[in-house]
Amino acid sequence: MVSCVSKTPSGQIDKMLKRVDAVEREIDVLYTQDFDYLVREYQALDTTVVKTENIYADMALLQAYLQQFETYRVVIYENAELSRKQLSDLKDDVKNHLYDEQTTTKYIKDEDYELRVMEAQIKYFHEKFDAQKEVVKQMKKE
Repeated sequence: MVSCVSKTPSGQIDKMLKRVDAVEREIDVLYTQDFDYLVREYQALDTTVVKTENIYADMALLQAYLQQFETYRVVIYENAELSRKQLSDLKDDVKNHLYDEQTTTKYIKDEDYELRVMEAQIKYFHEKFDAQKEVVKQMKKE
């Protein structure tokens, strides 16, 4: 019975709304854990190791990822908020039978695409931050 419900437009929209929630949670985790950790490490390395070691390139790359995340974090939040509103509106429109099946399917696909972009951006930052944590560990050892 549940699988039948999730294949209806309303069921698909509900699943997508949960994905929007997950996007927001993941961006919060990235910010409060990984980003904060890397900022603290950058500051510590900047005041100690950089003066003794030639690690400017690694530090510049770390700084670039941190700055990139600061910019994209806001964009991802705004996109998630927009997706939530559009999905909620679409759910109401489906409930009120405002669109035919083809139009509804197109709107669902459009929103799915937007969600996939946000999910890919989060995956990108997870990968970059994980890699930078390893670089930081190496820099601290040197």
